[in-house]
Amino acid sequence: MLPMQQIEAGCYKCHNGTNEVPKAAALDTGRDLIRIYGCFGCHRIPGYENIRKVGPDLSTVSGKLTKDWVRKWLSNPKEFKSEARMPQFWWNSNNTGPEFDKRNVAEINAISDYLFARSKSKDLPQGKGGGNVAHGKQVVESVGCFGCHAVGPITDNPRTSQIRRRHGYNLQNLGSKVSVNWVYNWVKDPKQVWPETKMPSLRLTDEEAADVAAYLTSLKNPEFEAKPWQETDPATLDSIVLELLKGGSTEIEAKEKMKAMSPEDKSQLAGERLIARYGCFGCHNIPGFEKAQPIGTELTEAGSKLIGQLDFGFVDIEHSRHAWYEQKLKDPRIFDVGRVKRPEELLRMPNFHFKDSDVNSIAMVLVSMVKDKVPLEMRDKANDRVVAGRSLIAEKNCRGCHIIEGLGGDIRGLATDPRDYATMPPNLNTEGLKTQPMWLHPFLIDPGKIKLRPWLTYRMPTFHFSETEAATIGAYFAAIDKAPYPFVTPFTQADSTPEKLKVGAELFAKFQCASCHPTSSVLPPNKEPSDLAPNLMLAAGRLRPEWVPLWVRDPAKIFPGTKMPSFFGDGKTQFPQYLDGDVKAQIEALRDHIFLTLSGGKKAGTAATNN
Repeated sequence: MLPMQQIEAGCYKCHNGTNEVPKAAALDTGRDLIRIYGCFGCHRIPGYENIRKVGPDLSTVSGKLTKDWVRKWLSNPKEFKSEARMPQFWWNSNNTGPEFDKRNVAEINAISDYLFARSKSKDLPQGKGGGNVAHGKQVVESVGCFGCHAVGPITDNPRTSQIRRRHGYNLQNLGSKVSVNWVYNWVKDPKQVWPETKMPSLRLTDEEAADVAAYLTSLKNPEFEAKPWQETDPATLDSIVLELLKGGSTEIEAKEKMKAMSPEDKSQLAGERLIARYGCFGCHNIPGFEKAQPIGTELTEAGSKLIGQLDFGFVDIEHSRHAWYEQKLKDPRIFDVGRVKRPEELLRMPNFHFKDSDVNSIAMVLVSMVKDKVPLEMRDKANDRVVAGRSLIAEKNCRGCHIIEGLGGDIRGLATDPRDYATMPPNLNTEGLKTQPMWLHPFLIDPGKIKLRPWLTYRMPTFHFSETEAATIGAYFAAIDKAPYPFVTPFTQADSTPEKLKVGAELFAKFQCASCHPTSSVLPPNKEPSDLAPNLMLAAGRLRPEWVPLWVRDPAKIFPGTKMPSFFGDGKTQFPQYLDGDVKAQIEALRDHIFLTLSGGKKAGTAATNN
C-alpha cells in the first residue's frame, strides 16, 4: 500500500502509454520536473528516450563565457542565482571539509581547462547597441518571455501552476554572465547562435532586441563577480592524475607517464577523465564525448526494486522505496557519510537542492515505474496521435502560455486580476474542433504571417516547426476533440439560404458583434485591448463551421471566464420574431452571415495567407 502523499504513483502502470495521467497533478508535475531538470541525461527513464539534452552546448563555451565565471559557477551554481537548475557537484555531503577543499578546486579548474581547450568560439555579428533598459524590461514582461522564464524566485500562485516557467533558464543576474552582444544575437535569432536550441523566435525588431539585451545585462550579481578563485595546487593535481592513471595501469607505470606530462597535459587529462566520471555530457554537448553512455542507474523498474538492494547507509529513515528516493533527491550523497571510501568510489549524483514538493513529485514518479504486468484490457488506450502530440507540446512548453486539456497557462499566474486573462495567450480548449487543419498548419509554421489579434502584446513564437511537427500538433488537437482530420468540407452558399443570411446580418447588428470583433483592417473605436475579439474576416478560412454554433450557444462552457456574452442563455432567444424563434436556426444564421457574407464566402484553408 502506498502512503497518501504517494497514492498517485499507482496510476502509472495502467497509464504508461502516455506522458500524462488524467487527474494525477502531482505525478504529472514529477514527470515535468524530470524533463526540465534532465534526469534522463544520466538515467534511462521510459518516455524520455528522444529528448534533446537540457544543458547548453559547451562546444562553443569560450565565445560565451569566461573561464573565471565557469569555475565559480561550477563551485556552487545557486551562489550565482538562487533559481539555478545546474546541480552542485562539489562541497556536498561526501566531499566537504579541509581534506577536500584543494581537491575540489583542482577538479573544477581541470574541467574548465578542458572545456575551454576544446571549445571553438562562434563569431557573432555585431548587434545594435544603446538599448533602453526600461523599454527592454517592458518587452520581456509583455511579449511572452515569462511563459518559459522568470527573473529571480518564482512565487507560487494558488490559481495557476508555475512549474512550466522553469522550462527556460532563469534570467536572474544574466549581466554578470554574458555580454550585451551575445544576448542581442540570442534574442534576435536563437538558432543562429545554437541551431539545436529549443528557444523559439519572438520576431523582435532590432530596436526591441537591443532594449531586451540592455535590460537583461543590467541584471547583475556584484558579489559573485568580486568573489576570488584559487589556482590549482600542483601537488593536489598530481595526486588526482596519479589516481586516474592507476585505473588502467600499475602505480609505477602511472608515475612514469606523469614524468613526461606538463602541467597543462595533467590538467587536460584530469578534466577529460573527471567529465567522464561525473557524466557532465548527460546534459551538455561536450567535444570528445559525443558517443559517451549515461552513467546513472536505469530507472525503468525503480518502483519494483527490492528494498534490500537499496543502500540506506547510516541514515535513520524509514526502510521503504519512497523514503529512500526522497532522501536521495534531498541529499544524494548522504549515504556515504560515516564511511571510508577512495575518491573514485564516492557517490556521484549531484545535489539539485529540490524543494520538498518537487522531491515528493519526482519520488512519486520513481515509485510508479513498476514491472507489474497489467492486463491489456485495463491499460489506458491512448491514441497514437494524442501521445505524439502531448510529447511535442511538453517538449516545446506550449502549456507555459496556453491552457491545453485543462492544464497549463502558467503565464496567467502573473495576472493581478483574472480579467486580465483576455489579453493573454488563449485557452486552446476545443482547438481541434475549432480550427481548420489547413489554417492551423501554416499558422504553426509561420505565426508571424497571420495577425489574428494584432492588438495583443503577447506573441505566438516562431518555433521553426518542421512540416511533420506541425502536422503532429494539428492531428493531436483533432484527435482530442474527435474531429475529422486533415480534410474539412468547405462551407459554401449551398449550405445556407437567402433568408438565413438576411436574418444573420440583422442579428449580427442587433447583438453589436462588430463592437468587439473587427470585420475589416480597422479596429473598433474606443475599445481596450482586453475587450477586443478575433477578426471575423478570417472566420471562414480559420474556423470549422460546426464549432461556431457550439460557441455562440454557450461561450462560457468552452472558455470559462470568457468576456463573450451568452446571447441565448437558457436556450432562449431575445428576438422571437426571427425564424419562428428557433434558437438553433438563429445561431446558424449568425454563423452563415459570418462565413459567407463577412468572410466573402471563402472556402476552407484559404485564409492562411491573410495578414
